Amino acid sequence: MSDTGPVAARTIKRHAARPHRTRGQHRASWAAELAPLLAGTQRRYTAVVGSAVAGASVVAMAAGTGLPSEERDAEVSRAVADIAALAAESGAAEEQETPPAPAANATASATADAAAPAPAGEETTRVERTSPVTVQDAQITWTPMLDQITITSLFGQRWGRNHNGVDFDAATGDPVYAAYPGTIVHAGWETGFGNLVVIDHGDGVETYYAHNSEILVGEGDWVDAGGRIANAGNTGRSFGSHVHFEIHVDGRPVEPLGYLAEAGLDLR
Repeated sequence: MSDTGPVAARTIKRHAARPHRTRGQHRASWAAELAPLLAGTQRRYTAVVGSAVAGASVVAMAAGTGLPSEERDAEVSRAVADIAALAAESGAAEEQETPPAPAANATASATADAAAPAPAGEETTRVERTSPVTVQDAQITWTPMLDQITITSLFGQRWGRNHNGVDFDAATGDPVYAAYPGTIVHAGWETGFGNLVVIDHGDGVETYYAHNSEILVGEGDWVDAGGRIANAGNTGRSFGSHVHFEIHVDGRPVEPLGYLAEAGLDLR
C-alpha cells in the first residue's frame, strides 16, 4: 500500500521539549511526564507537591483541549491515577532506603557481646596503649669527686692515729666535685684541713673535701652531684697537692670506699 493521502503527505509535528508527545495526536501517559521529578533524591515531598500541581494542570489542559466531556473526564481520571501510583512507589522506595533504628535491647546486647571474652580458639585483636612517660634505668647518684681517681692513702690507722678519710692524688687547680647533692654547711679555713668544704646530704650524711687551693661555693648554697665546689691544692696540714675526702654518718666518720660501693659507686 502506497503512502498517499492527506495523512501521509502531512509531517507529524512533535513538541520540542517532549518529543514523546505529538501535537493533536495521542497524549503520552502523565506517569512518563512525572517520572523524572520523582527520580533520585526527589521522594515523598516531590510526589505529594507534584501530584497536586500536576492534577490541577491536567484538569486545566483537558478543559482547554475542547474534547467531549466523556473523553475529558476519562483523560483526567487516568492522569490522576498515574500520579497517585507514582507517589505511592516513591514513598515505598524511601522507606526501603532508610534503615530502621536499632532497638534499645539490641544495643545493650551488642555492648554485652563486645565485653564478653572471645570463645576459645578464636583470635582477638587488642589495642596496645603506650604511656607518655619513659621509664629510665636507675642512675647512680653518687659521683666521683675528681676527673681522675688515684688513691694515695686509705681510711684507718696511720702514723699512730686514725686517718678518717681517703686521699686522692690531684694537681693544684684540678676541679673538685660534689659527690652527692646537698647543702653547703661549711666553706672556709679549718686548721689541719686547710680550705675545707662540708656538704650536708640529709639523713645525717655529710662529706668533707679538704686541702683545697680555692673554694668556689658559699655556706647555704645548694649543689648537685657533680657540681664543681673547689679547686684542689695543698693547704693545711698537707705534704703535697691532693684531696682529702671523708664521709660522716650521724657525726662519726665511716670508711668512704665501702660506703660508696654500697651506694653504687665503686672507686677501688
